[in-house]
Amino acid sequence: MTAASREHLDAARGLAGPRRRARGDAVPPPAEDEWLAANAPDFSCPDPLLSGVYDYRWRVFYRHLSRGDAGWTISEFLQPGPGRAFGTVNAAAGHHIYDGRWLRDPRFVDDYVRFWYTNPRAEPGRYTEWIADAVWRRCLLTGDLTVPVSVLPGMVAAYEAREADSLHPSGLFWAHDLADAMEFSISGDGLRPSVNSYQYGNARAIAHLARIAGDPVTADRFADRAQRLRRRVLNVLWDGEFFKTRPLSAAGEAEYLGTASVRRRLPEAERLSPVPPWGSAGCGRNARELIGYLPWYFGLPQGEVDPEPALAELTDPAGFSGAFGLRTAERRHARYRFPVATTDPRFLCKWNGVSWPFATSQTLTALARLLHGNEVSRDTWAPVFHSLLLRYAAAHVPRGDRESGGDRESRGYQLDEDLDPETGEWVTREWRRANDPRRVDVGKDYYHSSFVDLVLGGLVGLDVDEDGVLTVDPLIPRGVWHWFRVRSLALRGRTVDVVWDEPGLPARDRRGLRIIVDGRTVVARDDLGVLSTQL
Repeated sequence: MTAASREHLDAARGLAGPRRRARGDAVPPPAEDEWLAANAPDFSCPDPLLSGVYDYRWRVFYRHLSRGDAGWTISEFLQPGPGRAFGTVNAAAGHHIYDGRWLRDPRFVDDYVRFWYTNPRAEPGRYTEWIADAVWRRCLLTGDLTVPVSVLPGMVAAYEAREADSLHPSGLFWAHDLADAMEFSISGDGLRPSVNSYQYGNARAIAHLARIAGDPVTADRFADRAQRLRRRVLNVLWDGEFFKTRPLSAAGEAEYLGTASVRRRLPEAERLSPVPPWGSAGCGRNARELIGYLPWYFGLPQGEVDPEPALAELTDPAGFSGAFGLRTAERRHARYRFPVATTDPRFLCKWNGVSWPFATSQTLTALARLLHGNEVSRDTWAPVFHSLLLRYAAAHVPRGDRESGGDRESRGYQLDEDLDPETGEWVTREWRRANDPRRVDVGKDYYHSSFVDLVLGGLVGLDVDEDGVLTVDPLIPRGVWHWFRVRSLALRGRTVDVVWDEPGLPARDRRGLRIIVDGRTVVARDDLGVLSTQL
């Protein structure tokens, strides 16, 4: 770990405070710095904000670890606090695994995966999720299929349970927006791009793992499910410019509040409803929302639709582009941030326009995958990705520190639930500060999003394919960084470093982009382009 990284870790400690012990935490993890040095790949670059937040987010990961009867698990809220068994909530598990797949010690995520698919106290179907997809993406980095193959029956059971509860006769999945981790969205319940994209990703992952496990029947069955679902998403949820929710009813707020805790199954009345034409059901619910980018997160469109009109909304102030973060819904919509007549603490977060790290990180991952797949112009969209990632990182800087221009490294970083995209205020935290001060820290270090994966898999562009070929495909705009370092990656049993030094820099004995495997440079190039090597 570099001296600069240690400095940023010390800074990150500023707002973190002492670690709370999670419920059932029979064996606490080792000291934070010791754990980070042993497990987290080191990342350093010329931007102190990005490298500082990267280190802080590893600290957040550590603080949500607990070890008990179920082995290692990862919570959403710091414990004691909200959550199910051991503080777990399945909605965020995909984010946890995408970040955790970069850890050098596999035990933490191995146990967590086993928990979701084998522990009777786990609730993998409580919210919509993409856990199987995340597990498969982790397999590509580690090359270890032992745990994923062992939990394959649980993956199949979780998928089929959601089919039984929520599959509409149209072939698309229905979700209440609360059960989709997006309560009080403009679009509300219906055939949502989110749950259908998750299920597409999960079906593909199950097909891959079943084929590796020597079960061609299950592999073919889930490959077929994925393909049929993909076709329905393209035919039904794409309106020519954006992927949107198709409501099946026009339920009002009173009904919503009465059913939000229990309505996780497709209601029988709506199970019998045909998909209405665009705009004919759910008055005012036809909206662009960040969940419309999720099909690209999973590679669902496969080039069949033009993403450019949708991507343009990311930079449009009337669309998703807020001064302090991406809005969850388009600003121009008449129901943007519509009022909700409740102060029920379950419903303090309202995803009708506020910025939410959960959705921001999903959207940036989708954009990165379009860029890595060469589906959109790199000259146009790589600078947008870089800019939005920095805006997301800046949300971790305390608001007062941003306003004063103070030394953020001496003040630390913070992460909470929902951010006002116009002011940068953590909305629910400020509500609690004014109305329920004893609970002001409920959302402190809230782990409901990814960040590490956006840096390593997105910006640096690290990826490993099924054949064990490592690719580095940086999305760093030309001339922005003269150097960066990623050290001590554990990939397929090898130790990997990625180093960039712009040619012509003084005091650099080697130049260009290099992949170093087990201490030896195996491939290099002079410019900041794509590099590949067999691991």
